[in-house]
Amino acid sequence: MKELRGACIIGQSGGPTSVINASAYGVIDTALKSGAIDGYVAEEPTALEVCGKDDTLTYLPFVNNDTGFTATDAETGIAVAFQTGSSMVATVNDILATIPTETRQALMAQMVSLSANPDTDAGEAIALQSSNTDTSNGTLRIAMECAYAPFNWTQTTDANGAVPISGKDNLYASGYDVQVAKYIAAELGMALEVYSYEWDSLIAAVQSGAVDAIIAGMSPTAEREEQVDFTDCYYNSNLVVIIKK
Repeated sequence: MKELRGACIIGQSGGPTSVINASAYGVIDTALKSGAIDGYVAEEPTALEVCGKDDTLTYLPFVNNDTGFTATDAETGIAVAFQTGSSMVATVNDILATIPTETRQALMAQMVSLSANPDTDAGEAIALQSSNTDTSNGTLRIAMECAYAPFNWTQTTDANGAVPISGKDNLYASGYDVQVAKYIAAELGMALEVYSYEWDSLIAAVQSGAVDAIIAGMSPTAEREEQVDFTDCYYNSNLVVIIKK
């Protein structure tokens, strides 16, 4: 990326990088358009969602090389977080192992598309669904921002498989994380409740027991692994830099 040499590029903390909070994308886009920054690092699905809504923006992919940039699959992945020592990690890993790579990719492509008009019923089946309808094993309480499309977002209807946000009247959550959470809960034989938290409060919420898990586009960094236990990654993404055309 010689064309970016000397440019002001910032990162985000929702995934592998750790400069700014994932929920601040509106502010970042404004900074990019105003020239305050030259670009920002994000996961490719986020870039597809952002650039799909604004044709003045584009993105460039990062490629592993021997001159300064390397990123492993684990470093660019996102996983479910539980309290340290939770037996649920192994159980959920078994569930995640049943989801083919092709289904994960198809679901992400679908969520990117649906995020453009989330309250409009697209009339299509969600790519990842469980056939289990038994919810007799209790309730799985999941925390996320509900503000990090296409991984999770807030909408005003239950269109396209959205679920109510607990404690928020007439607001619903959808996105990749929500659909994965629905699948996991169904396979566990549990009902699903989604709770909206600020990014910096997610880990504290699961540590305190206010929720059972975090499914929020969160990467299992070494620092976070000292605070919570992570499952295997349920999605891996390329890193890109979003810039003006």
